[in-house]
Amino acid sequence: MHGVVFEDLGAEVMAELPSEGRREVLVLLEQVRADPYGWPDAADWSSVEEIREAYGSRCWVHYQQHAGAVEVRGIGWVA
Repeated sequence: MHGVVFEDLGAEVMAELPSEGRREVLVLLEQVRADPYGWPDAADWSSVEEIREAYGSRCWVHYQQHAGAVEVRGIGWVA
């Protein structure tokens, strides 16, 4: 997926998700890429990073807009 960067743990989580979960996360990431600032800021108030959260029906993604790409910081899935 162009314009999306996964940290090591994010890549590991994606590899372990069931096919349905992986598809849902990828759909959510497409929505995030289209409007990266359309999701709420989730960073701690003392953080200098701008971490945002996006939610699907059974997944969530923590990400940061970075150098024209979306950097995935965390992925969650509810089975």
